[in-house]
Amino acid sequence: MPETLLYVDDDARRREVMEERLRLVGYRVVTASNGDDALVKFEAEEFDLAIIDYYMPGMCGDLVAMKMKSQKPKVPVIIFSGTFTLSEMVVAFVDGFISASDEPDA
Repeated sequence: MPETLLYVDDDARRREVMEERLRLVGYRVVTASNGDDALVKFEAEEFDLAIIDYYMPGMCGDLVAMKMKSQKPKVPVIIFSGTFTLSEMVVAFVDGFISASDEPDA
Protein backbone atom coordinates (compact mmCIF):
# COMPACT_ATOMS: atom_id res chain seq x y z
CA MET A 1 0.00 0.00 0.00
CA PRO A 2 1.44 3.43 -0.91
CA GLU A 3 2.27 6.00 1.74
CA THR A 4 -0.60 8.38 2.43
CA LEU A 5 -0.05 12.14 2.51
CA LEU A 6 -2.35 14.92 3.64
CA TYR A 7 -1.77 18.03 1.51
CA VAL A 8 -3.39 21.24 2.82
CA ASP A 9 -3.52 24.42 0.72
CA ASP A 10 -6.20 27.04 0.17
CA ASP A 11 -4.95 27.64 -3.40
CA ALA A 12 -7.08 25.25 -5.49
CA ARG A 13 -4.76 25.22 -8.51
CA ARG A 14 -1.62 24.51 -6.49
CA ARG A 15 -3.51 21.82 -4.56
CA GLU A 16 -4.52 20.10 -7.81
CA VAL A 17 -1.02 20.30 -9.27
CA MET A 18 0.64 18.95 -6.12
CA GLU A 19 -1.91 16.17 -5.78
CA GLU A 20 -1.24 15.07 -9.36
CA ARG A 21 2.56 15.24 -8.95
CA LEU A 22 2.55 13.33 -5.68
CA ARG A 23 0.30 10.63 -7.13
CA LEU A 24 2.55 10.28 -10.16
CA VAL A 25 5.45 9.37 -7.87
CA GLY A 26 3.37 6.78 -6.04
CA TYR A 27 1.75 8.45 -3.05
CA ARG A 28 -1.88 8.23 -2.01
CA VAL A 29 -2.94 11.86 -1.53
CA VAL A 30 -5.77 13.32 0.51
CA THR A 31 -6.29 17.07 0.17
CA ALA A 32 -7.90 19.77 2.27
CA SER A 33 -8.52 23.43 1.45
CA ASN A 34 -8.44 24.79 5.00
CA GLY A 35 -7.29 23.99 8.51
CA ASP A 36 -10.64 22.84 9.86
CA ASP A 37 -11.15 20.37 7.01
CA ALA A 38 -7.56 19.17 7.40
CA LEU A 39 -8.01 18.44 11.11
CA VAL A 40 -11.19 16.46 10.49
CA LYS A 41 -9.45 14.35 7.83
CA PHE A 42 -6.30 13.98 9.94
CA GLU A 43 -8.27 12.63 12.88
CA ALA A 44 -10.33 10.24 10.74
CA GLU A 45 -7.48 8.61 8.85
CA GLU A 46 -3.87 7.46 9.25
CA PHE A 47 -1.26 9.54 7.40
CA ASP A 48 2.46 9.08 6.87
CA LEU A 49 3.06 12.80 6.34
CA ALA A 50 1.18 16.12 6.40
CA ILE A 51 2.18 19.02 4.15
CA ILE A 52 0.55 22.31 5.12
CA ASP A 53 0.51 25.82 3.64
CA TYR A 54 1.45 28.38 6.30
CA TYR A 55 -0.82 31.21 5.15
CA MET A 56 -4.48 30.21 4.87
CA PRO A 57 -7.70 32.04 5.74
CA GLY A 58 -9.07 31.09 9.12
CA MET A 59 -6.49 28.89 10.80
CA CYS A 60 -2.80 29.42 9.90
CA GLY A 61 -0.69 26.40 9.04
CA ASP A 62 1.37 26.56 12.23
CA LEU A 63 -1.76 26.22 14.38
CA VAL A 64 -3.02 23.35 12.21
CA ALA A 65 0.38 21.66 12.57
CA MET A 66 0.40 22.08 16.36
CA LYS A 67 -3.06 20.54 16.64
CA MET A 68 -2.02 17.64 14.41
CA LYS A 69 1.12 17.03 16.47
CA SER A 70 -0.93 16.99 19.67
CA GLN A 71 -3.24 14.32 18.15
CA LYS A 72 -0.59 12.18 16.44
CA PRO A 73 2.92 13.25 17.47
CA LYS A 74 4.74 10.68 15.32
CA VAL A 75 3.37 11.95 12.00
CA PRO A 76 5.93 14.29 10.36
CA VAL A 77 4.61 17.71 9.35
CA ILE A 78 6.04 20.03 6.71
CA ILE A 79 4.91 23.66 6.66
CA PHE A 80 5.53 25.61 3.44
CA SER A 81 4.98 29.10 2.10
CA GLY A 82 6.17 31.22 -0.76
CA THR A 83 6.53 34.16 1.61
CA PHE A 84 8.13 32.74 4.76
CA THR A 85 10.19 35.22 6.73
CA LEU A 86 13.33 33.97 8.42
CA SER A 87 11.73 34.34 11.86
CA GLU A 88 8.70 32.27 10.77
CA MET A 89 11.00 29.54 9.48
CA VAL A 90 12.92 29.54 12.78
CA VAL A 91 9.70 29.34 14.82
CA ALA A 92 8.44 26.43 12.70
CA PHE A 93 11.76 24.64 13.13
CA VAL A 94 11.91 25.25 16.89
CA ASP A 95 8.32 24.04 17.26
CA GLY A 96 9.41 20.75 15.67
CA PHE A 97 8.11 21.24 12.17
CA ILE A 98 10.05 21.10 8.95
CA SER A 99 9.68 24.41 7.15
CA ALA A 100 10.14 25.08 3.47
CA SER A 101 9.70 27.90 1.02
CA ASP A 102 8.41 27.27 -2.47
CA GLU A 103 10.44 30.21 -3.76
CA PRO A 104 13.65 29.10 -5.53
CA ASP A 105 15.86 31.81 -4.02
CA ALA A 106 14.65 31.47 -0.41
